[in-house]
Amino acid sequence: MAHLKEETAAYHALAHLREGSARAITLLCREYGGFAAAYNALQERGIALPDREAAAQELDAYGIELVLRNDPRFPSLLLEAPDAPLALYAKGTLPPDHALAIVGTRRATAYGEKTAHQFAATLGRAGAAIVSGLAYGIDAAAHEGALSVGAPTVAVLPCGLDLVYPRAHAKLAERILAAGGALVSEYPPGVEPFSFRFLERNRIVSGLARGVIIIEAPEKSGALVTARLALEQNRDVFVVPGKPNEPQYRGSHALLRDGARIVARPEDVLEDLGIAPGTADRADAALDGTEADVLALLKENGPLSIDKLVERSNLGPHEITQALALLALKGLVIESGANYYAA
Repeated sequence: MAHLKEETAAYHALAHLREGSARAITLLCREYGGFAAAYNALQERGIALPDREAAAQELDAYGIELVLRNDPRFPSLLLEAPDAPLALYAKGTLPPDHALAIVGTRRATAYGEKTAHQFAATLGRAGAAIVSGLAYGIDAAAHEGALSVGAPTVAVLPCGLDLVYPRAHAKLAERILAAGGALVSEYPPGVEPFSFRFLERNRIVSGLARGVIIIEAPEKSGALVTARLALEQNRDVFVVPGKPNEPQYRGSHALLRDGARIVARPEDVLEDLGIAPGTADRADAALDGTEADVLALLKENGPLSIDKLVERSNLGPHEITQALALLALKGLVIESGANYYAA
């Protein structure tokens, strides 16, 4: 344990020197046989280095933990990835092995954000932690969906954890931590979110998850990079399709042509991964007769529109609409376009 603590302090000092450059720190570690040995050797050569004790105190001041790759707390799924970072800086609780990532465009449509929210809520209710990048659009909607059902969610940042990027999502980041989730990064405090770091960040998003769900990816979306990295890491890639020739989905549809799995509902992801649908937070026992009838129809028949529900029941459109609204508030049904299905 003392050795690990010494290695951790040395790594953080070296990371400050190199702004978190994994390549540079890896070369130093290989040359000298460890982070502490590299630190000591560089000091002996007269190279100015941050003081290890002061660097450790900085992390304490920010409430940040540094978890090396050989630390038992390092996420085991990420450890399997061939391009895993040497260490993770973390605030909050690192994700369990049953995490799933949801990513997509920053310029999402209202429909795309709604879909991301619904997928995250249903998968979170089934016990999955939701991983994303805290960006505008699909990422933020995925974090919000997880939070709406009390599921943990993890935001992977392209900068040091003394910052939140984008700054407009500082409150969302606070809510993620308050709900038992985490903010993670491979970069030490003080590192700015330059463009190349967004691409480096994406491999951690996919590496932390069993599978990656793509929602609304245009041709040049960063989500396509995440999908490619996920495949290289031997992760499952799921794609929610859109309308033919819709620009928002050109990248998504290209992934489908290349063999990614098509999913129309979050239950499709659960079935493919062998995860049982969630029952936590359900209020089936507190339903009135109309709500119970509508929910039973959806469970038996799959997605149905209001018109179809009217056809298959003895209820009027107003009764159906009111029941669906109450069921949605209880988290028991999810709306997708003109259809509803049991959560």
